[in-house]
Amino acid sequence: MVAITSRVLPVLAATIVSAAGEVIAVACLSCQTRNVQGPTRIAYGAGRHAPAALIGATAAVALMYAATPFLITPIAERYGVSEGAVGAVSVAQVGAFAIANFLLPRLLKPDGRLLRISAGILLALNVLSAVPNVYAVLVAIRLAAGFAAGAMTWLAWTSAMQERKSMAAVASTGPVTALLGAPMLALAAGSGDRAVYLILAGVTVPALLLTAKVTGERRARGLVSRSRSNRILLFALATTTLFGSALFINEALVARDVHGLTGMAASTGYSLQAAGGLLGARLSSRHRYPGWAILLTAPGALMTVLGPPVLFFIGMAWWGFAFWLAIPGVLQMLSDRSLSPSERAGDAQGLMAIGRSIGPVLGGAFVDLGNLVGLGVVAATGLAVSGGMVIGVQEGREHLPPTDPRTA
Repeated sequence: MVAITSRVLPVLAATIVSAAGEVIAVACLSCQTRNVQGPTRIAYGAGRHAPAALIGATAAVALMYAATPFLITPIAERYGVSEGAVGAVSVAQVGAFAIANFLLPRLLKPDGRLLRISAGILLALNVLSAVPNVYAVLVAIRLAAGFAAGAMTWLAWTSAMQERKSMAAVASTGPVTALLGAPMLALAAGSGDRAVYLILAGVTVPALLLTAKVTGERRARGLVSRSRSNRILLFALATTTLFGSALFINEALVARDVHGLTGMAASTGYSLQAAGGLLGARLSSRHRYPGWAILLTAPGALMTVLGPPVLFFIGMAWWGFAFWLAIPGVLQMLSDRSLSPSERAGDAQGLMAIGRSIGPVLGGAFVDLGNLVGLGVVAATGLAVSGGMVIGVQEGREHLPPTDPRTA
């Protein structure tokens, strides 16, 4: 995995993504304003190497989220629940992930041992997920797994932020994992959810066995920028992941029920989305209008539920490309009006995770109604609104320089 990630295109923001291009972790690291750093230039100027333990931890978390769409039908069949109700598993995982990233930096000092402990817990929970026959027990296990994954993400990025050469490699691991893992997950899902969870357990082994130096301090209370526009951007990011995840986790059902495609064909769509995300990230340094790029995710999402099957594949790739064309720029906008390099990094990470935890509830309601096309229309509308918010902030900031006390 290290050899693979060292050759992929450098990603512009210190981020970890799922197969949808949804952000799992964010770290704003460089910026153009005084005393502030943003994500763009450092990632490009960095080398592409990172401790294998960080790559392993990142891959384990990324694959866990990439597996979500492929687990919907197997879980529904095994536990006798509706496919819409299976969204509770994703809600539990992502909700706990968000809590871990809000809570742990305020309670604990980063430590390499915590990374291995978290990996061991996640491995055990992945194995245990193959055991229960009661759906509520599975949801509880995945809740704990989400918390362990959140701890791994926090610790991995704490270490990566301290070594410039680590960032691009760690950031690239998520898309590469999704790109390569989707076909494997589709095949395993044909044998049931147990097979998928055992694969997730196996992928977690390197993070448990390998070591990485992780140091840092507990997050202390300090000054926070009074920027109201940053609050709008955070809300826009949460909205983007809410509506994006509502459709994303159900795209395997869209492929099957709307287009009559096989599970393997659906996995090709997810791989195309990850590939599009890598290309979009590579080009985002040349793109200065992230709000318009988010707006462009809307037609991509809509294409996945409309028209002939070929539009499903085009829409998935378009969606991933537009999302990653946009997100580094939005993170840069957050950094531009912050007082310290990581002031809003944790907030962005947690709020996007909250959006992803709510999205499956919305998506599940449409699935149970049998209205996947309606879900696509609602998701596309929400993504367009998110893009409009970012566009509004960017336009407004043209009239308020960074030195303005209201937006320092």
